[in-house]
Amino acid sequence: HYYITNNLRMRVLVTLCVLALACSLSPSDRGKISSEFNLPIDSLKSAYQVTVARNILQLPLLESSCEFVANNAQLVLADLYFASHISKIQGCQVSIDGIEEYLNSEIAGEGASMNTLFKAVTSLSNFGMTIDASVNDKIAAKVKDEDTVTAHSLAYLAAAVLPGDVSKDLVDSIEDIAHRADTIGNAMSFEGGLMETALFLKGAAVLSQKAGKAALTDQMIQKFANYIVSNKDKAGKSNLFYTLVGLDALSSGSLVPTHLVVLDNSAVISEGLRTLKVSLVNPLGVTVKDSTAKIVSAKGAGGEAIFPAGPMSGGDGMFEISASDLTRGVFSAELGFELPSGYLAPDNSVVKVKCVLPVAVTDAAFKLIDVDDNRVLTNSDPLKGVVSGKADLSTRLIFDFTLKDGAGEVTLHQVFVRFTNTKTKQHVYFIAQADLKKKYTIDLNFRSAAAKSFGSIAGKYSVDLIVGDATLPAAMVVDIAVLNLEIPDSKEAATDISKQAKPEITHLFKQPEKRPPQAISMVFTGCVLLPALVLLIVWAKLGANISNMTFSLSAIGFHGGLLSIIGIYINFFLGVNMFTTVKYLAGVAIVTFLCGQRLLSSIAAAKKAK
Repeated sequence: HYYITNNLRMRVLVTLCVLALACSLSPSDRGKISSEFNLPIDSLKSAYQVTVARNILQLPLLESSCEFVANNAQLVLADLYFASHISKIQGCQVSIDGIEEYLNSEIAGEGASMNTLFKAVTSLSNFGMTIDASVNDKIAAKVKDEDTVTAHSLAYLAAAVLPGDVSKDLVDSIEDIAHRADTIGNAMSFEGGLMETALFLKGAAVLSQKAGKAALTDQMIQKFANYIVSNKDKAGKSNLFYTLVGLDALSSGSLVPTHLVVLDNSAVISEGLRTLKVSLVNPLGVTVKDSTAKIVSAKGAGGEAIFPAGPMSGGDGMFEISASDLTRGVFSAELGFELPSGYLAPDNSVVKVKCVLPVAVTDAAFKLIDVDDNRVLTNSDPLKGVVSGKADLSTRLIFDFTLKDGAGEVTLHQVFVRFTNTKTKQHVYFIAQADLKKKYTIDLNFRSAAAKSFGSIAGKYSVDLIVGDATLPAAMVVDIAVLNLEIPDSKEAATDISKQAKPEITHLFKQPEKRPPQAISMVFTGCVLLPALVLLIVWAKLGANISNMTFSLSAIGFHGGLLSIIGIYINFFLGVNMFTTVKYLAGVAIVTFLCGQRLLSSIAAAKKAK
């Protein structure tokens, strides 16, 4: 557990984070983490973590920490390391004899590890005791010997408090060590996890600040910051402690890390909320003091402006501006910042602001017309009350209306009329189309729509107008009418279709071809076997002599193998599959080959002997 306090100014890269993007600690995050460091102190390590964490969060320090150090600290390196931090932060005295001599003896030890050197050097610095500059060489040698990420991080922390100039090789190694980190998505971390990453960031921060040189690229810093912030919701006191250490390194070091600008509201402007509020904070959620902000431009796709160009009111990281004119749409608000010396303004400072305005349905006319008689059955304004009526196959429905906001007629993304069967709960939707004058119309002929859209289901239907759009505060649902639809009903009784089982799907496979009559099959088989009979007759006419055939094992095996191969082919023809045929054929063929080779050799030998 390593940490070194530092109050020096840094150079900071500020990034704009909008909406729900978790770029820094929110007030609720700070409250949750703070509660973890109110626990009773039961060890020097616990007292150290509580003191450092509360100091980072700028919370009141606990007096019980000094009392615990006075009663429990002993002349042991780990105790002195924890006690030195508490003493420096809270100003309490550590009354132990021989501290300086003991710590210098730990440094002078032959087998002193990088961990030992770091703790001893840091403790001497925190206690305000003299540190020999020659320890720089020992740290440089030891870090090369161990060559781990943790060893380099401790070397950076120790070198930052040592007298004299910083080793150039040690500063140059910061970026080399950073390349050992694993990159997953948009985050970078070391194999050792949160503690190793946080210590590296803290060590690199204080050493870079002392050297006056930023050793890491802005892209590296942003990726390390993403990893550290992602751990703010993890449980465990140790995880939260090192999250704070990492965030403090990003907020008070010299790494040129990312400080974050968050938007307090959801970037949605409406008639009830005309003010855009912006908060400029660091990764710890603390506002950037002595900063100002202004609106460079805030225009929509059509060039209309929603905010006047010029300075935003407020200061010290909290800014706001009220909309001059409310115009429906999405606007790109470009912000500019003037920051204290050492801070860098964001490269991309554009906030997407959405202006939402309600609309009203006007100029509505709901008509039912008898097509056969060319007679108007109903002509009512549904805005004055829900229209009641009935319709059949000879009825035509025409529903006209317009949508208006404060600027006049508008067209929106989703405008449709919904018919709902009060018994079956079936919904039927019809899209309302707007003409060039932005007037919406639904024109429905029930003769063609009865079967296609309504499924020939008669009954009572409620009719609603539904309007939806990203620039509306909420979707609108307006009751228009109740219609008794009298159409030829389907044969099946009307039921709640949402609870019906879907029809079973059946498949009909191709029927096998009809086989030929048995007589034809037998004749064909005889024709196939006829050449064999002709062969035997020819052999008999020519006087074939089989008396020279020897009845040896090889002869029997060869001729038996040939007969077996013929039998296998016959079985394959009759219905045995290819894989089974090949399996049997492979075994018989090997035996036939061996026996045939031996038989031919014996015949050749017999002829030679004659």
